Amino acid sequence: MSADSKRIISLSSLPSGPNVIFHESSFFSRNNGRSLPTLSEVRAESARQHSDDDHRKDNSPVIFESLGLLVKYGKERVQVAEGQCLWVLNHFLPEVPAPEIYGWAAEDGYVLLYMELVNGVTVEKRWPSMTDDEKAGFWKALRAVFDNLRKLSQDPNDAFVGQINRGPLYDEAIDNSKDPRPGPFASVKDFHDWCSITIRTGCEIHWPGMKPEEIPDPHRVMVPNDAPIVFTHAELHCSNILIDPENPSTIVAIVNWHYSGWWPDY
Repeated sequence: MSADSKRIISLSSLPSGPNVIFHESSFFSRNNGRSLPTLSEVRAESARQHSDDDHRKDNSPVIFESLGLLVKYGKERVQVAEGQCLWVLNHFLPEVPAPEIYGWAAEDGYVLLYMELVNGVTVEKRWPSMTDDEKAGFWKALRAVFDNLRKLSQDPNDAFVGQINRGPLYDEAIDNSKDPRPGPFASVKDFHDWCSITIRTGCEIHWPGMKPEEIPDPHRVMVPNDAPIVFTHAELHCSNILIDPENPSTIVAIVNWHYSGWWPDY
């Protein structure tokens, strides 16, 4: 199998199921057979790390520093697709720095993602003190991340716009708490058509007697239906990029891949 063919991600290649543990991961070799914490253990540790009046308590990652472990847990906001994304990056694209995924579990309506606790500082925090040369080095490293992400491709016989596991898109910019979430879409055109009708829904008051699909959308012709579908992080904010505090031109991890998936390339 050629190096290029290994970058094609098919649905059948993804580990699936609500409870998946990677016993070959470094967590188990490093922690002498220690089991991953249960939901009750994670919630207890969360209570120790966050005050009762902290609104982030049920959404913030929980850190087990002695185990080198970070656990993301929650209901709607934490999904197996993010764990599958990390698995793909770890196995198919190690050139992209991302936390190692140790597994995931489902319990009492919660999803728990077990991953590597990466030591680093966010670009958001470090940027003001970086020199021009360090910033230039960082931009070069980030460009390499983008270039490497573009090495991933879908099965050409099974293209879609959606999460990596063909789940519906998860992005607050387009979801706006709608239930169910949009997608997956069989084509970029279908995705654009959905965006267009969603924007027009609710505008009927300005167009009496017209249905949303009948309301003109002057912007629809501006988005290309033939845009390539590529794998995208979709929230590459400076708070989601960890760098080496001593060598800030070095990216140690891109984190928070919960919005990632197959999106139009723009």
